Amino acid sequence: MSTQTIKSAEYSNKKKQILINYAYGKKISLHYGSLGIRQNIKEVWVDKETGGKSLGMELADGSVDYMPYDQPLAISGDPEFMLQNHIERIIAKIKEELEKNKISKKYLARQLKTSDNQIQRLLNPGILNKNLSQLYKVTSLLGLELEMNLRKAA
Repeated sequence: MSTQTIKSAEYSNKKKQILINYAYGKKISLHYGSLGIRQNIKEVWVDKETGGKSLGMELADGSVDYMPYDQPLAISGDPEFMLQNHIERIIAKIKEELEKNKISKKYLARQLKTSDNQIQRLLNPGILNKNLSQLYKVTSLLGLELEMNLRKAA
């Protein structure tokens, strides 16, 4: 998920919406207002210089703006994007603590009674299907508390 690119984009000044098509098939439609756009759009394009990682827009007043590929996913609250984002933050914190406390992955594997390969997969943010029980055990070994909270979406 972290290497997603934009395939194409369309806009409708009548509906005040931009439709973004991602290379992996996801489509996100956003209202101009959620992007802070207060005027019509003249043109949109996938930015070649960033390898499809951003979208360029020329506004009615002639100004040009760019939007990174992940902004529409974050604004729309895309579940896959949000999961990836949360996992990346958790793994980054775990790796930071491992380095800070000079704890090896081999030590973790022994403590969790698992293989080095399983620890490598567990600490790879690109792999989304995590064993939450093992994540809780790792955080506990590091003196961290993994907290989940659920709230009403904004």
